Amino acid sequence: MKIIMPVWSVDDATINITEATVDSLKGHELIIVDNGSTLGAGKLREWASVYIRNKDNFGYAYAVNMGLKLFLGETVAVANNDIRVSPNWAEVANEVINMEGVGSVHFRMIPYNEPFSYGKDDWIKGKERWCSSSFFVLRNVQLFDDNFINSCEDWDFWYRFRRKGFNTAYTNRACYQHFDSFTQQRVLDRDKNDIKNREYYKFKHGYYPDEQFAKLYPTQMEEKWRPFP
Repeated sequence: MKIIMPVWSVDDATINITEATVDSLKGHELIIVDNGSTLGAGKLREWASVYIRNKDNFGYAYAVNMGLKLFLGETVAVANNDIRVSPNWAEVANEVINMEGVGSVHFRMIPYNEPFSYGKDDWIKGKERWCSSSFFVLRNVQLFDDNFINSCEDWDFWYRFRRKGFNTAYTNRACYQHFDSFTQQRVLDRDKNDIKNREYYKFKHGYYPDEQFAKLYPTQMEEKWRPFP
């Protein structure tokens, strides 16, 4: 399977955690979109099946779109560079993505150093709150809105995706470890960007993203965000 992974590497820690991600994704075609890294670009080029280089950090949405545009109409995966995936992820994804009405597959997310553990359940809908965007597989039929800079782009993407008639499926039969906000912690003006993104989202859709989610899925908001089922 083709996997699109944006990377912004600025220190040794970023290179190390990216290498761990690359190791867990071996056996698949890895498209690395280098978002203006200041360190380790040579290694990123070496690890990639396809390497795309931006001169600056244009944000997550812009970088992912560069990969998506290469494979419109195909089924692809999108991965953060701070994850490690369970060995069975592709097999489970191929099963779920072929279920009727499914447009994307989202896996059980666990803390970075927690051992992989598996359930037995698939939800074709009704678990949207657990459909995280750090690692997922989708039918590539639309792009992210790259006016969002490093937040809210996933809320917007999935809102539009579901409005197209696609179900976002959640499964706990495969999982991935995630180091929360590893790259975000290195982004300057993160809070200012988030305010701008939220206002832009409200301009587009009439609600802030969390308000809109609560309106669309009120019963889900009564359940805990974590741990994932």
